Amino acid sequence: MYKKNPEFRIPGHPSCGWVAEFRILKIFTLLSIAGLLSLMFVLKSVAENPKKRFSGTRLLMGTTVEVIIVDDNEKVARKAINDAFSAMERIDRLMSNFKEDSDISKINRGAGIEDVAVDGDVIEVIRKSIYYSEISDGAFDITVGGAEELYDFGNGGKLPEEHKFKNAVKDIGYKNIRVKGNTIHFFKKGTKLDLGGIAAGYAVDKGIEAIKMCGINNALINAGGDIRAIGESENGQWKVGVLHPREDDRLKDTLLLKNLSVATSGDYRKYFISGGKRYHHILNPTTGLSTEGIQSVTVVAPLAVDADALSTAVFVLGKKRGMELIERLKDVEGIIIDSDGKVIYSSGINKYILH
Repeated sequence: MYKKNPEFRIPGHPSCGWVAEFRILKIFTLLSIAGLLSLMFVLKSVAENPKKRFSGTRLLMGTTVEVIIVDDNEKVARKAINDAFSAMERIDRLMSNFKEDSDISKINRGAGIEDVAVDGDVIEVIRKSIYYSEISDGAFDITVGGAEELYDFGNGGKLPEEHKFKNAVKDIGYKNIRVKGNTIHFFKKGTKLDLGGIAAGYAVDKGIEAIKMCGINNALINAGGDIRAIGESENGQWKVGVLHPREDDRLKDTLLLKNLSVATSGDYRKYFISGGKRYHHILNPTTGLSTEGIQSVTVVAPLAVDADALSTAVFVLGKKRGMELIERLKDVEGIIIDSDGKVIYSSGINKYILH
């Protein structure tokens, strides 16, 4: 038969053992309540101090660039933002057509005469560009630089002089580029590069790399429509709107991104109207003329450099061949809006669309 511990009994009180046990139970209960209150305080503190959003904006690469960090350490977040901008500014210095001392300007001045030595990042982007030229049957081509500068889109735009335009078109062709080690050479003296269809995406990827080096897991960079998101925002998945190409401030779709990139090429970004016709900066390399038949192309891919180049390639290919290219590539999805405003979705894009 079970016996009460004699230590708990008070002489002359037959039930004092139970009383002693009750007191111990009461003390234990009070300690448990105190522990629970402590836990509730910790949880309340966590709830009151969630990860916060920090951001920075600068004019870079001819557009507005925004870097957003979601973290609980402001000092680290601010450093990550500055490091990201430093990384992107470096790419802009190397690859801008508007900076006389950039590697691209050096190539355009001299590569038709002699081999021009350039930075490794420039070599990487040119090699990547040639790859996209090859898989798109030349629809993506960075050698349209000579023809594009004649349109002068940066200053409002104008129709090029006919004889200059014809000569510039003759010099278009990615096969005119030779990459050897860290040097670039053109087989045609008049060839000129313009990395506008790929450099921004590459810069965004470099910015994200810098952010990750700071130990940040949640961030987004938007460089004028070239976007890459890692982790999540403070409210869950990152939400990115796809603009309507003909109606300002109206969204066609909203995409949910996590560790993905998205880029949009549209005929509404750089354009002018002449004789009732729209002339925009996405040129067909075969003709040197603005590509017709599409208003915008949005591509989702793991890296921003790929989404950037592919959105241009698909735009030039047209809705049928462009969508065929998207469907051929692994981990790539897209949205095409044709000249009539009809929207064509790739087979796997639905999982990224907010419904």
